[in-house]
Amino acid sequence: MNKPVYEAMREYVLVNDLSQKVIALNMNCTEAQISLLLNGKRRLTVDEYLNFCRAISVSPVKFLPTTT
Repeated sequence: MNKPVYEAMREYVLVNDLSQKVIALNMNCTEAQISLLLNGKRRLTVDEYLNFCRAISVSPVKFLPTTT
C-alpha cells in the first residue's frame, strides 16, 4: 500500500537533510507552514505541491502513489 504524499515528502526531506527553512524561503511561506504540511496537519493544495517540488528540485511525480 502506498503511503500518503505528505509522508513521502517528509521522508525525502529527512533522508536528504533538507532544511525546512530553506524550503520555506524557496516557497515564499513560513517554516511553520512547511512543518504543518510535512506532518499532515495542513491540507496540501496542488499549487503548494508543485511549488514544494520546484523548491526542492524534484519532479512532481516523485511523491505520487504508484499503481500496481
